[in-house]
Amino acid sequence: MRTLLLVILFVPLFGIVNAQSREDIRESFNEGEYFFVRGEYSEAAYYFRKVVDSYPNNSHYNFKLGECYMNIPGSEALAIPCFEKAAANTVEKNKYRSKDIDEINAPLHAWFYLGNVYRINSRLEDALNAYVTFINAPFYYGNYNVNIVENEIKSCERAKIIMDNPVDLVVEAMDTVINTLASELYPVVTANEQTMVFVRKLKFYDAIFYATKQGDSWSRPVNLNPLVGSDGDFYPVSLSPDGNELYLVKTTLENKDLYVSYRRNSTWTKAEPLNKNINTKADETWACISSDGQTLWFSSSRKGGYGGLDLYYSRRDNSLQWGKARNAGNIINTPFDEESPCLTDNGQILFFSSKGHYSMGGFDIFYTSKNGKAWKDPVNIGFPINNTSDNLGFSAAGNGSTGYYSRINASGEDSAEDIFRAVLKSNYPLP
Repeated sequence: MRTLLLVILFVPLFGIVNAQSREDIRESFNEGEYFFVRGEYSEAAYYFRKVVDSYPNNSHYNFKLGECYMNIPGSEALAIPCFEKAAANTVEKNKYRSKDIDEINAPLHAWFYLGNVYRINSRLEDALNAYVTFINAPFYYGNYNVNIVENEIKSCERAKIIMDNPVDLVVEAMDTVINTLASELYPVVTANEQTMVFVRKLKFYDAIFYATKQGDSWSRPVNLNPLVGSDGDFYPVSLSPDGNELYLVKTTLENKDLYVSYRRNSTWTKAEPLNKNINTKADETWACISSDGQTLWFSSSRKGGYGGLDLYYSRRDNSLQWGKARNAGNIINTPFDEESPCLTDNGQILFFSSKGHYSMGGFDIFYTSKNGKAWKDPVNIGFPINNTSDNLGFSAAGNGSTGYYSRINASGEDSAEDIFRAVLKSNYPLP
């Protein structure tokens, strides 16, 4: 009787504990969804990891966590075991209940994401096997963009060739005045390499820093956020050759727009948006200014392009306003994304990033040189500047033989980016 009484007392209590535990899981799942939609992937990963810890083999939960990791630079390796578990149980995408906490399967494109994170981590044969599994599924065709998947497969094959023929270059990390334990990224420099603007990811916000060369050393960087009016929502994309015009992108939940700030009397003006010939309801994600200050190259996802982000250019009119934007054409633009244009100081070489052309996968940095008034077919800048991850934001100095870029310097969820200076020695036809 006494034993029975104890059972009666503890069974309801056990049920209450389970109910509370399930409610905690639901709360973590919903928080993860909220932060993921906002693009705050580290916060989303924190909550989805709690769910996965309670249900480590659930394909749905692992898929959610893997999506977070693959959107955190340097954390893509952490997504591999997540997508491996997610791919164990997949369904066609119209049967996948993404918002349902009771879903136990992952969508078929878990295999595609698995291929991507394998490719980013240079596991090229594993990536190819994952892509093949994806396209051989009975409910693949008609539900996915075949061209995108085929491009990823070709990228893996190209990566093997490019990595077997590395370019000759010298790469050096910036000194500790610029690079810290935090992430430094988005470097832009003047043509003479005497001025640099970049982003440093501080604890509570992203700060835009400005530094100048003093002899062989860089000055202690100055935080420009209060001057340009940034709350951590701007990142720099171009400096004019004289260092007096700073072009930035402002990121909101709705879109991205291009802004400019001017250096006057040793200070900077509040950033102001470019006109409606440049900024649209679509995303304008990068820009660069020509050496004479009369032409602006930029990337935009506006309608009427060749697909995704395209490169455009605009010229200043007599009133110094930016005129009608013109698409750079299909020598440069592809059905995939083109991004981060940068011109050399003589305007003869254009650097940009692309997911198309002869890419190793994701974005690669390409260059094209002038052929009269036209541009030649773009050339991959080569390995190891390019790797199998995304490579964006090459800021060229002088004639283009020197450039600055940022890259992850470690692996893991808390990896940081550093800024590097590269001097190219071979395989690179300068004008």
